[in-house]
Amino acid sequence: MATYKNQSLERGFQILEYLGDSTKGRAVSEVARATGLHRATAHRLLEVLCGMGYAYKAEDRRYWIGYNAQLFGNRSNMVARITHHAHPFLVTLAHEVDETVALGFLEGIQVFIADRVSTDRAHRSAVQIGTYFDAHSTSLGKALLSVRPINEVRASYKNTRLSAYTGKTITDVDSLLRDLSKIKKRGYSISDEEGSPGIRSVSAPVLNLDGRAACSLAVSGPRARLDDSKIERVGVRLQNVASEIVAQVVKQGGET
Repeated sequence: MATYKNQSLERGFQILEYLGDSTKGRAVSEVARATGLHRATAHRLLEVLCGMGYAYKAEDRRYWIGYNAQLFGNRSNMVARITHHAHPFLVTLAHEVDETVALGFLEGIQVFIADRVSTDRAHRSAVQIGTYFDAHSTSLGKALLSVRPINEVRASYKNTRLSAYTGKTITDVDSLLRDLSKIKKRGYSISDEEGSPGIRSVSAPVLNLDGRAACSLAVSGPRARLDDSKIERVGVRLQNVASEIVAQVVKQGGET
């Protein structure tokens, strides 16, 4: 039987194993010393892993195991579990606001729509279960990106062009990062006709007990109905519902 080797892949897993054993994070010099890599090589591989979400760099420049690594092999189960517990809350919220409510998960720099509930009055939407949208152009995506480390977000978009879907779509990374900073302080995101003309959406991240976002919730509708007077109220309501979903998942013995 043939034996295949890939040095970069092997080194990447060595680094992940080393990060996973740490409770204090690892400096580049520590990673290099433990793996026998040159410091520059260790730094390059760490940055690649950060861009993929398998590692992340804290403000003190120490590296930690990333959220995607923690989900590895368990993501589909997690998505199914959270979607199951969240669905009744989406139904209640959709009828409360009389608009479309969606639940999304971040996959790289795209948002996957895992659940959607609408009402008879709600605008006919392109948001359908199973579809993907670029995170930077949606409130769901921006809510999820806003709770990620800035350097991780920047690395994710390092070699990616931000597509424009309307004249209001954010198309450069620096502008996106400024928007994400505002979203993090506010607690909810807004897409003001950024993904589709005439459509607004508001979203809040569903934060687990460690402060990581497993998914996000969004309310979307025509600008005429989701006007400025409703944005803040809907944003606060979404944050409350997100907390209720986490409490329900934890109550049932699961983790977000």
